[in-house]
Order: sequence, then structure tokens, then C-alpha cells
Amino acid sequence: MANLISLQLGSFPELSCIWNGSNHCINLTTLKLSDCKKLRYIFSPTTARNLSHLVDIFIEGCEEIEQPILAEDQVSSSSSSNAGLQPISFPKFTNITVTNCGNLKSLFPFGFVHVLSKLECLLVERNSKLEQVFELEDEVEIAVGEEMKFDILRSLTLEELPNLIHFGPKGYHFVLPALIKLKVRDCPKLTTGFSINSQNFVHCETKV
Repeated sequence: MANLISLQLGSFPELSCIWNGSNHCINLTTLKLSDCKKLRYIFSPTTARNLSHLVDIFIEGCEEIEQPILAEDQVSSSSSSNAGLQPISFPKFTNITVTNCGNLKSLFPFGFVHVLSKLECLLVERNSKLEQVFELEDEVEIAVGEEMKFDILRSLTLEELPNLIHFGPKGYHFVLPALIKLKVRDCPKLTTGFSINSQNFVHCETKV
């Protein structure tokens, strides 16, 4: 399993957990999940820390997923280890597609903006309960107007998300200098605005 580079799981209606340990699939580059109806999360923090080669992830029709990565405070003390002291890093993460996950309310914690420095394509569609793409963690202070960058993000699609309110937290300003494709459709509650400056850089901001 350690040498596996691509994993595709489809139509496993009773699957609730993918990995039971932290050292499986450490060379995985591509993960595709579809119609795993009882799957509530994809990675524990410990597993995520061991997937530094991951490039592409596609999630479709996993109706019970609440968040891709389980929060630290949701991990039992018996399953945690010293790895919890190490930051999660996805240095090669390039493509993320998440569609038809009806219980998903946010995609990533806001701290993952820096973790996803190699992100090139983000497609989020038909997730009926999604409220935020990047969610601000509890008790984290906002520096209003702080500028964040996705330096090589080329394609961003937000489509058929009836409850989407924010792309990122209020007061944060995203700059997307490499973006060449932006599609935002059927997101009636979205308060995040997109604009283009004189350098043709796309700016994304949710007003306080």
C-alpha cells in the first residue's frame, strides 16, 4: 500500500473510514471518491500529514462528508500522537474538485490558504449546505484588510451553491494573479465580490 500512487473508491455505501493508520498510501498522488454515502471525513490530521505527495483530489456524491480533514479537537486522545505537533502540508496539491456533497458546510480551515500554495484548479459545485470555502477557525483574530495570495490558481468555479455566503472570512482580501477562468453561478447568498485591477489581477474580498 505504501507504493500506491492512485486510489479510486466508488459506490461504497457503508464505507465510513478510508484509513485506519497514518502510514498507508504515503506516496499517493491522486484520490478519487464517489458515492461513499456514509463517509464523514477523508483524512484525520495524522493521515493528512503523511500525504505530502498528493496532487489531485476528486470528491463526488459523498453525502455525509462534513469536512475533508477532521479537526484536531475531534480526534480521540487514543488516536493522537506527536505528529499532532507538526503542521499539515500539501506541497504538491494542485487540483481540488468537490461536487454533490450535501452535508458539507466548509471546505478547509482558513489556515490552509498557506498550505495550498501550489493550487491551480478549484471546482466546487452542487454542495447544497456549503456556507464557506475557507472557514475561520474559532478564536482566530482577523487583521482586517490582510492580503492573501493564491499565486498560481488558474481556474476557480463556484456553481449551484445555494447557501454559500463567503469564499473566505470577512475582512480578508485574496489576490489571484494567475487566474484565467472564473465561473460563479447560482450562488444567491454570496457576499464575496470579485474584481479586476489595472494589472488584470483578480481580487476577491468579503466586506466586513
